[in-house]
Amino acid sequence: MQLRLRHIADFLANESDFRAGLKFVAVNFCSSGEPARLILNRVSGSSGLSHLFSFGFHQTLISLGQTHHLFTEQAHHHLDKGENLSIISHDDEYKQVFMESIGFPDDDRFEVTFVISLSSEFVLTISSKHHRIEDELHEELILLGSIVNLYLNMVDKDLWNQGKSKRQRATSLGQALTERQELIVELIREGKRNHEIAQALGYSESLIRQETMAIYKKLGVPGRKSLTSQRSDD
Repeated sequence: MQLRLRHIADFLANESDFRAGLKFVAVNFCSSGEPARLILNRVSGSSGLSHLFSFGFHQTLISLGQTHHLFTEQAHHHLDKGENLSIISHDDEYKQVFMESIGFPDDDRFEVTFVISLSSEFVLTISSKHHRIEDELHEELILLGSIVNLYLNMVDKDLWNQGKSKRQRATSLGQALTERQELIVELIREGKRNHEIAQALGYSESLIRQETMAIYKKLGVPGRKSLTSQRSDD
């Protein structure tokens, strides 16, 4: 995980949009290569939490408007206990609570959820297929929390109060992008070329090229320039 942490830190050092930054964290967190599910909560008031960002949820949960309800409650409980790191195994009890709270079964590809106190201001919740519980993982998760906390204190906090970008609104009218395609769009809008995106995400350039063609078709745009011009219009 040390190599992935360096990869994440290098990317965040050059990314000004916290949404793109956190998506990158989710996509590169798991050693399996599958995107993680991530929620960022902000501490407000006396142990209160407000939802800032979420990524990686099943489309059914999104349509129900329940993308972060249970996990925000779990993060609140974690905060009340004053712990820096909590580990929630997706056992039968967890699945039952999830079903009763949300009304829909959780995604089976996730085996564990980590709740990390980034600082007195932020709590990060991240679900993963990776289930290696040992001292080394604990240290790596704390390090990840430090990296993300430093990043969040560097980005423009005004972005947290902004609504969806024009690209996101346009996407909702057509076929939805996959998580990887959303991240590629963010990088394209930063002005990065296919070979730079491939290097940043750890994929082949041919795969990125295929994904960009699929993105253009889904968004109904002729090419790259249409995406980069949208950033200047947001």
